Amino acid sequence: MKSFPLCKEDYTQVKQMLSMRQVAGFYGFKEDRQHLCTCPFHKDKHPSMRIYPDNKGFYCFACQKGGDIVTFVAALYNTDNEHACRKLIEDFSLPITTEPTTYRERREWEKRRSRQKKISQFQRDSMKILRKYWILLCEATRDTQDMHFVEAMQNLSIVEYRIECLIECPEEYYEDRKAVKKIGEIGRRIAGWHDPDCTGSAVSG
Repeated sequence: MKSFPLCKEDYTQVKQMLSMRQVAGFYGFKEDRQHLCTCPFHKDKHPSMRIYPDNKGFYCFACQKGGDIVTFVAALYNTDNEHACRKLIEDFSLPITTEPTTYRERREWEKRRSRQKKISQFQRDSMKILRKYWILLCEATRDTQDMHFVEAMQNLSIVEYRIECLIECPEEYYEDRKAVKKIGEIGRRIAGWHDPDCTGSAVSG
C-alpha cells in the first residue's frame, strides 16, 4: 500500500467509479433477484444482506450492519477505511493517483491536503460555536420572561439549519464568505450573552 494519505476527493472518486453490486460480486457475494446475498459479517444461513441499487450501499437485516463500498471492504478485511479504499483502487485498477510522482503533482497534493485540514478545523470550531449558541437558545425558549426569549424564537431553527449544513456540506459552507462571517458574529454574541446591553437578534438571517 502507498504511504501518502488519501484525500476526500479520492474517496469520492472511488465511490463514483464503483457500485456496491460490483464490489460485492468481485469479493464473492452474488445477489439474488431480491438483491439479497449472504452476509459475511455473521453466520448467515439465508441471504439477509441487501445490496441497494444506484450505489446506495448495503444493509444486513439480521446483524444490522450497513454502509457503502469502502466500509464494506473495511469490515470484510478488518481494516480501516483508508486501507479499504486503497484496496479498491488497486483491486479494480482504478485510474486514481494516490502518490505524487512529479513536483507539480506533489504541490497539488499538498495544496489539497492543506485545504482539507483548514476545512476540517473550520468545521470543528464552527460546530462548537453553533452548538453552544443552540444550547443557550434552547434554554431561553423555556421562559417567556427570559431577556433572550425573542432572540431564541427567531434564531433557533436558523441555527439548527446552519448546523445541518455544516455537517453535510462543510466545503460549501467554508466557501460561503457570508456564512463564515455569521459564525464570527455568533461567537461574539455568545461572549456577550449575559450582558444586558447585548440583547437582541443581531445574528439572525
